[in-house]
Amino acid sequence: MTEEEKLSELELTMTVLWNSIRRWMNQRNNSSAANGLSDLDVFLLHLLVYRNRQLRGVDLAFALSIDDMHLVMYSLKKLTKLGFTSSSKIGKEVFYCSTDKGNSHYAEFLKDRRRYLEPSLTSGVSGALDYEALNTSLRALSGVYEQAARSAASAKG
Repeated sequence: MTEEEKLSELELTMTVLWNSIRRWMNQRNNSSAANGLSDLDVFLLHLLVYRNRQLRGVDLAFALSIDDMHLVMYSLKKLTKLGFTSSSKIGKEVFYCSTDKGNSHYAEFLKDRRRYLEPSLTSGVSGALDYEALNTSLRALSGVYEQAARSAASAKG
């Protein structure tokens, strides 16, 4: 297999992984009190709970590498309207944090993850996963793709 073919296979694998993660998020939301939340809604909510502090929309977009702030702001407004997050204005900035309802949703997610996902990870993958090494590798790949995207955009401009 050539290097080009190996890279294509890697990109295909990452795309399938991303779509599988989105399916997992959507499926478990269809069976909970948070029915109707999009995967972006869930990712933003979980990031707020996980970080456990007030964050601006731009901070959340940056953390998830999302360029379209309109999508992020729409999602945050939706989460706030549904009572999963609250917002407060500090100076000119609007900050968001998870509410008790949002924290409860995240706790349900963790429970479902322990029940449905973690057993498959431990039995379906040969050997124990080194989460730290995997996270480091995936972050490095994200950085490489971000840099390539910036280079391609500046070359076209």
